[in-house]
Amino acid sequence: MEIHLSYGKDHTKTDRGGCLMHTVLGVDFGGLAAAGIEKLLEQEKTGFAVGEYAKSPEEALDALAKRDFAAVLIHTGGFASSGLCLCEQVRAFSPIPILLLGGKDDFRSARKALGYQVSDYLPGPVDSAALVHSLIRLKWRLASEHPGSRPAFAAPFPARGKSADRSDRIIEAVKDYACRRLADNVTLKEIADLLHFNCAYLGQRFKSRENMSFNRYLLRQRMEQAKRLLETTDLRIYEVAVQVGYSDTDWFHKKFREYEGVSPNEYRKQAFVTA
Repeated sequence: MEIHLSYGKDHTKTDRGGCLMHTVLGVDFGGLAAAGIEKLLEQEKTGFAVGEYAKSPEEALDALAKRDFAAVLIHTGGFASSGLCLCEQVRAFSPIPILLLGGKDDFRSARKALGYQVSDYLPGPVDSAALVHSLIRLKWRLASEHPGSRPAFAAPFPARGKSADRSDRIIEAVKDYACRRLADNVTLKEIADLLHFNCAYLGQRFKSRENMSFNRYLLRQRMEQAKRLLETTDLRIYEVAVQVGYSDTDWFHKKFREYEGVSPNEYRKQAFVTA
């Protein structure tokens, strides 16, 4: 079933309760996942709504050319290669976030998806909880971006270039992967395996370009995300800790104090006073 809703040129709308909703382009090659995805988005109150469905790469590209979306949600429906091909085509002109669902559960497919800068890759069968978690992370990412900061038609990386350009693209892919998995136990070795790189070499390249180790970068991203959550949500401290990858709340307290100079509770109180 195709769904066509008109919300204007912006990729946001509001629901009946006045809450901001991001509209996504749904792509369902098999034609069987659309209803389930729509129901999940509504029930879990993810902050996303499907603005339009496409059943083929041609329909998807046509929809992207005609209107703005916050993201593209692709369910391969057994057509994994078609899903990856569409990711490549979209990346030729747009950095829009892409969630790729239902692909093969192997390193080769995951590596290809990462190479196309997908926001998340969830192999089939897709777990609904994993999809909701992925959408929540994407919502945080969109909320942190300034309006208009992501042009609709602009390639995020050059298609060709010297070896330095390729190295830059690889490091950007590493950073993007890490930032999308702050809640997980992500390691540089995991990313190196996905990219088929030597872990030590990748770590050296990362430090050379970013002037800090991967672990230091990951710590900084986790702490900055924790600060944002403390400032903007009512999550309890242990919930914030879990959201940024710490199952041990005491260890989170220790790392946060080392990073910021105050405890998470003290930071929240200070942020509340200065708000």
